[in-house]
Amino acid sequence: MGEEKLTIAVRFFGGAGNYADVLERCFTYILTDTPDEAALFEWVRSNTRATSDDGIRDRLRFLEAIGLLVLEEDKVELTERGIQWRAGTEPKVLFEALTENVRGFETALETLLDGPKTDEELGEAIAAAHPEIGWNDPSGPAQHRGWLQSLDYVERSDGMNSLTETGHDLARQLASDGPTLERGEYYSQTELESAFDTSFGSYIKGISPRTDDDGALSYIIVKAREDGPYGDDLEGERFTYIGEGVPSKGDQSPTGANKALLGQADGSTVPIYFFYQPADSSELRYEGLVAVVDARYVFDDDQDRMVYQFTMERLELDHPAEFETLAASVTDGGAASGMETMGGKDSEPALTDDDAEFTETQRRVRSSAFASRVKSAYDSRCAICGTSRESPAGTVDIEAAHIYPKRDDGRDVVQNGLALCRLHHWAFDAGWLAVSDEYRILVADRPDLEGYEEFSRLEGETITVPTSEEERPHAKFLAAHRERYGFESIEEPS
Repeated sequence: MGEEKLTIAVRFFGGAGNYADVLERCFTYILTDTPDEAALFEWVRSNTRATSDDGIRDRLRFLEAIGLLVLEEDKVELTERGIQWRAGTEPKVLFEALTENVRGFETALETLLDGPKTDEELGEAIAAAHPEIGWNDPSGPAQHRGWLQSLDYVERSDGMNSLTETGHDLARQLASDGPTLERGEYYSQTELESAFDTSFGSYIKGISPRTDDDGALSYIIVKAREDGPYGDDLEGERFTYIGEGVPSKGDQSPTGANKALLGQADGSTVPIYFFYQPADSSELRYEGLVAVVDARYVFDDDQDRMVYQFTMERLELDHPAEFETLAASVTDGGAASGMETMGGKDSEPALTDDDAEFTETQRRVRSSAFASRVKSAYDSRCAICGTSRESPAGTVDIEAAHIYPKRDDGRDVVQNGLALCRLHHWAFDAGWLAVSDEYRILVADRPDLEGYEEFSRLEGETITVPTSEEERPHAKFLAAHRERYGFESIEEPS
């Protein structure tokens, strides 16, 4: 509606936090009884505390202004959107009606991402974002907040407003720079350049890594063509995608594009948008977000050359902000997903993740992000020996080890991780090695076994830990690992 948007939301009946409940009953009455205006006014007086005709009319006119009903003297009826909301009472439908017609709702949610705020602080944020509003009603911010409470996006305690888990997810989506794309829809290059706010040049390449203003990888666009030269197998939830480099150029090389996907195979850090181009179309069909679950440099018999073979998996996520929220929860201990923040070394985290907390897709994203964040925290070097070997194909011999094992539902949080080379990852998981609360290496007292002499040289050495204390191994995870492998009775080296 542009300049016609309202500046003030009007409260509804039932009190802040209960608008949706009363609205549902009101809409049910309208659908079943098809009342005229007078009958609806009488229903409101009988079912709420409202007594003033002017007050009732103001509230109903607001519903009309945001496109939920049509109010006439001889007839009141719901609009298509009003019927849609009543059918499922989905908060998203009502939120869209509000945001399309009233300024400030998105700003209020995004402001609360920074932490709890008073109504006055919300008003200041909205006024700063929309100077054209010129708040002249001190109750204005409270009206916005009341609707957000009713949608279960905001909760209020002791005069402070904060986001619910659902509200946090929505606010992250609103604040995200990621585009809003619909799976199955076709997009021209011009439309995609507008959606991603970037230029792709003369055409969109098969693998298009994009960076932010600081040069950090921001997202990757992957395109497959029906008539392409690679013979990609795109069927199923998992599919094979061949890297960059046409057959006429010989063996594929570790180009920037291939390296970008190789990096995601080590652990997802950015959204990957997957598109498919049919042979008879100049437009691209959006297939959704994907993750790279495996990457190999192999000989392709059909192409008679070495290629990068990426195994992709489709993610059931509707918006890149969902990916970002899940990935962030690996670092903040789950706070972005509604769980407790890990805090410092002296706090007591849970050892395991609740299976019911995440869907399969969410667990997959967190697991992948865990690997990436742990390696990054340790600068892709083994915490025990400090090495960082790289293969000719560009992969690094560093793995993210769970301190408390993943097979026992150990948490996907950085504080439950160590970056280790393959040898020391195996030794740590096998019980040869453990780490004290002071980050010193303990070695199993098994001189009768092959390997003891090699590992015993590490006894008492201090592992390398991240600079940030919040990323260092937590004492609870270290203790659980020691107990699991019988190190609790071993006296720490002096």
